[in-house]
Amino acid sequence: MKIFNNIGMMAMALLISGYAMAGSDEENKNPALSFYGAYKGDAVSNFNGGIKTGSTYLGLADLFLEFNTENAGLWKGGTFMVHGANTHGGEPSANLIGDFQVASNIEAGNHTFLYELWYSQTFGNFHATIGLQDLNVEFANSEFGGLFLNSSFGIHSIIADNIAAPIFPLTSHGITLCWEVSSRLNLKTAVYKGSPIDFEDNPNNLKWNLNYSDGLLWVGEANLHCSQQEDCAEIIKAGFFYHQHSEDWTVSDELESDYGFYLVGDHRISPANDYDKGLSIFYQLGVSPRNDNVAYVGTGIHYTGLFSDKGKDTFGLAMARGVMTEEAGQDETTFELTYKLQINKYLYLQPDIQYIIHPGGTDMMLDNALVALFRLGLEF
Repeated sequence: MKIFNNIGMMAMALLISGYAMAGSDEENKNPALSFYGAYKGDAVSNFNGGIKTGSTYLGLADLFLEFNTENAGLWKGGTFMVHGANTHGGEPSANLIGDFQVASNIEAGNHTFLYELWYSQTFGNFHATIGLQDLNVEFANSEFGGLFLNSSFGIHSIIADNIAAPIFPLTSHGITLCWEVSSRLNLKTAVYKGSPIDFEDNPNNLKWNLNYSDGLLWVGEANLHCSQQEDCAEIIKAGFFYHQHSEDWTVSDELESDYGFYLVGDHRISPANDYDKGLSIFYQLGVSPRNDNVAYVGTGIHYTGLFSDKGKDTFGLAMARGVMTEEAGQDETTFELTYKLQINKYLYLQPDIQYIIHPGGTDMMLDNALVALFRLGLEF
């Protein structure tokens, strides 16, 4: 099977451009205008179970343009962001594995699109952002869960699977407000257009429906930071969402709205050090009682600096479980084993194995799947 074709050329171009820019990042430490990018490429093989065995390649290229008003000598606390993306290659979960939690968090098909376009402003202890946004940047995310490649460790399946949320790959416009109540507590809330227009009718995400009465998503979250003590959670997040379905998108004929609650915790077990070496754990809990995917449970551990004194490698083991109602069928459970090696400031490699019990993304009864992934990541 041909895994690499013109996609490989794109990856090579990004690599070359990344290293070409690597020597220039010290010239201006506080520029008004910043341009940077990233590339992730996954080689994925399904060895057993699922829809069928086979291999494929998929990639995600991101380009960012950021303008800082304070560095430009204008006003304090303002930032403009433009973020474009290109996804390409195969769709392993859709065509090989059949899991609804999605084994690779960059799977999206072949699209080139505007991903983010927003302006943010800080006023003392308040922060506001308006424009095209990704909900998962501010809400329901786990720092330690971000190591893993399965999509559920980035965003709970009760959000990704049950509602039309502005998350990767298709975002929508909204307003986000953050209040830093104290050094340990901050509160966030956001209102988004709750029904992003599908790529089929909006191929580059440049077509926006500004009618907020036609589909609305409201999210709220409280973040509690703990004191820097051994065995103390770094942060605990508790949140909720309420989704008002639009006329052309509903979970079912009976539901006019939807809601759910979630919890995220990041714990650093080992004392903090210069290189963040040591053991960390995370957990994710979610419930959305009006849906087939009624709940989600995720947890994991990772150890930084397993083979490196300077913490350049991270080993992780995690579990994600999408809990289904009795009528909907069996729960889907994924176990993931991963190892990330930071080669230098710009390049990392990440081999990954996932064992998926009862893949539930299709109407078929599928055997358990054994999936291997290998990610190449570049940031410049």
